[in-house]
Amino acid sequence: MSSPSHARVNRFKRVFFGRPKRTDQQHNERLGVVVGLSVFSADALSSVAYAGEEVLLILAVAGAAASVYSLGVGLAIIALIFIVAASYNQTIHAYPNGGGSYIVSKENLGIKAGLTAGAALLVDYVLTVAVSTASGIRAITSALPALQGHEVALCLLAIAFIGWMNLRGVKESGTLFAVPVYGFIVAMFVMIGVGAYRALTGHWDPVAPIAAGFGFGNASFQEMTSGVTMFMLLRAFASGCTALSGIEAVSNGVQAFKKPEAETAIKTMNLSRTILYTMFTGVTLLAYGFRLMPHEGETLLSQIAHVTFGNSIFYYIVQASTSLILLLAANTAYADFPRLAGMIARDGYLPRRLANLGDTLVFHYGVMLLAAAAGVLIVIFKGDIHALIPLYAVGVFLAFTMSQTGMIIHWLKIAKQPGESLKRHWWSVFINTLGALLSAVALIVIGITKFVHGAWIVCIVVPALVAYFMHIHSYYDRFNGRVGNLLSEPMTIDNATKVKVVLTIGGLSPVIDHSMRVARRLSTDITALYVAVEPELGEKLQRKWDLARHGGVPLVVIPSPYREVVEPLRRWLDNLHRENPDTLINLLVPVVVTNEPFDNYLHNGAADQILRDLRYTEGIIVTEIPFYVNMNPTESVLAYDPNQSMNADD
Repeated sequence: MSSPSHARVNRFKRVFFGRPKRTDQQHNERLGVVVGLSVFSADALSSVAYAGEEVLLILAVAGAAASVYSLGVGLAIIALIFIVAASYNQTIHAYPNGGGSYIVSKENLGIKAGLTAGAALLVDYVLTVAVSTASGIRAITSALPALQGHEVALCLLAIAFIGWMNLRGVKESGTLFAVPVYGFIVAMFVMIGVGAYRALTGHWDPVAPIAAGFGFGNASFQEMTSGVTMFMLLRAFASGCTALSGIEAVSNGVQAFKKPEAETAIKTMNLSRTILYTMFTGVTLLAYGFRLMPHEGETLLSQIAHVTFGNSIFYYIVQASTSLILLLAANTAYADFPRLAGMIARDGYLPRRLANLGDTLVFHYGVMLLAAAAGVLIVIFKGDIHALIPLYAVGVFLAFTMSQTGMIIHWLKIAKQPGESLKRHWWSVFINTLGALLSAVALIVIGITKFVHGAWIVCIVVPALVAYFMHIHSYYDRFNGRVGNLLSEPMTIDNATKVKVVLTIGGLSPVIDHSMRVARRLSTDITALYVAVEPELGEKLQRKWDLARHGGVPLVVIPSPYREVVEPLRRWLDNLHRENPDTLINLLVPVVVTNEPFDNYLHNGAADQILRDLRYTEGIIVTEIPFYVNMNPTESVLAYDPNQSMNADD
């Protein structure tokens, strides 16, 4: 029978991950604006749920009235959103094949700059998954306090679920997640509309103690400026810049969109940008108008929904949609992280398997790597969003700055070409220059204000990743060099004039009879070998070995006083090779394979170790001989004499 041990695994994969997709079906996986928005903009849109709260959390130190500054800080963030999004539209025009910050930086600033931008984005995507899931679970526990205390487990479940959906395919996950993304957008606009009416007309009830004279048109100048410093405003701005996380995702995944790819991507970017700054403005104004400040146990968005809708069903709709989009914001990272890792891998700076598409046309190794890394972060920081936020945005603004700087150089190169001039591209240069300057300012502010609060970790991780990329590339270069020299440096086995088969055995059984038949087809010079980790078993096997039954094949028993299997075998093979330099040694290792794949761990302990540790030894070829066993009791099995059987339990 053929590979029975994989039959159930394959059936499980088809049910769990979906049917495999042909390479020529990739065009069917392309996304339009509607689904593309849910895949690539969920991260940016979801930041509305926590970016404003992070701003107020910093300002709250100076008292409730100081939150009036959230309006000015919010305005600065909105301007930054507009400029950065416009800058990335220029990137999409210039690089319609996608790649975003990594490709732009690599081609215009050099490979190290490109790797730095790539590392920064990879780190940011991992943080996106961790922060978004932690925020989503926090929104759930705000509405359902009984779940508080189980945040880490819930976060890990959410990360695993979204990862699983992405392993089924990008289009499948995007279509499924489109409903909650658009549900959140509708819920937010309804809440902002109703909330604005109630804030302006005074038809609302506070959910927390109110500072005297605070609210629309009531705060005095002295109250507004009490305790507020420039450093505090910069910290608030830095925290609120998390609203820009994920805004570059569309430019990284241009090739995921339907043709014409660049135009579809730009439409998606413009729609995402408009929805983002409209919702962010509404939430910021409502938080100020309703006199709300962050407090433990309930998110700012939950407070706004409470004031707007009370405890009605609409409050729970807002909370449910917020929780879902925060959880699904991780989907943006799942769409971009594997794609970016695949680009870096194709350039030889990450393991090449990361560039391989799985049978559902996704970079499955990248998806699994992202889920594992985000899960580790959740466990380390115990799902605390306020502990994760300081790590956030450093990487993304580093990538923003390098990308926009690279775009300036790109346009200057274009302007030098025949028939081109800087005058023709002045607007592009202006937008990218403004984007680079604002991103650099935001990066400096974030780096300074968040450094001691955890940003220093990112400042270490990004250079460490770049060093790792360079190490991998150096290894591949050295490996390719060595492979190229193999033709002029013949391997030992090239000079072999005859073949000797060494058959490892673990006892007397039908497995050995089967393996012996295979060995006779390979050579007439055969030796059976047994490593005796227990002396009495070795002696017993020697007594029972029947030369006539086994075609005159001699048995060699190697003592192993330290109960090792591989090292005594390695020494014996080395001696055999030295004594027979013109002989190719073919080591046969029998392996039991059953149609009970989840029970295969019950077999092959020593065989697996031999195959792993002796995979390559100069002058020796290691061959695995599968022995298939059908565990279905209704079918016939190979009969054998139990008196001839001997193993460790004999």
